[in-house]
Amino acid sequence: MARGQIEKRGQRRRKLKPVILIVTEGSQTEPKYFEHYRNRQTNIDIRVVGSHAKGGETDYLALIRKAVEYQSKNQLSVSNGDAVWIVADGDVNYNTPNPIAAKNKLLSKAQKMADAKGIHIALSNPCFEFWYLLHFQYTTKFFKDYPAVKNALTAYLPDYEKTGDVYSQLSDYTADALQNAKRVEQYHLQNGSSKPFGIAVNPFTDIYQLVESLL
Repeated sequence: MARGQIEKRGQRRRKLKPVILIVTEGSQTEPKYFEHYRNRQTNIDIRVVGSHAKGGETDYLALIRKAVEYQSKNQLSVSNGDAVWIVADGDVNYNTPNPIAAKNKLLSKAQKMADAKGIHIALSNPCFEFWYLLHFQYTTKFFKDYPAVKNALTAYLPDYEKTGDVYSQLSDYTADALQNAKRVEQYHLQNGSSKPFGIAVNPFTDIYQLVESLL
């Protein structure tokens, strides 16, 4: 079977392992990170589908459509223990009118579509690298965008670039990241926000929920 393909239900008579499909907006950062879980896990079949789009803002609806396509094509079902996750960023363009409201409108529509298909969205605001940062520190400081998070992250990973593979530098601190992400979530809940968080909640990440399902 070619790399990246998922064996369809019913193709063979043997019992298949539950599949966790991860659809990411990034073509480098997220796939490289989650591939390590795929290589270490034996009880579940982890598949990672990265985006080939370069630059531009996060398109939540396109990610949902891609996830639905893979979900249908590979006959994935919650009843078989399968799960489909979308990994996306807050990714606000502050140069547009009413940027947070506009992004929230798109995200809300995507969440409804995802819920209807039993798809999970793991959102990081402002970006996936906030999950990396939580491996090293707890913070609820506002981060405007990726450069702001990267600036904080380079205190721990001086040579960090999106194209790099930093899993080996993070793996020993995964438990800390899980704890810190939950603390950030509790901080926002205690300050009047409710789940699922919108773009106005900054910073936060749902990646901890996905990672816990992979461990």
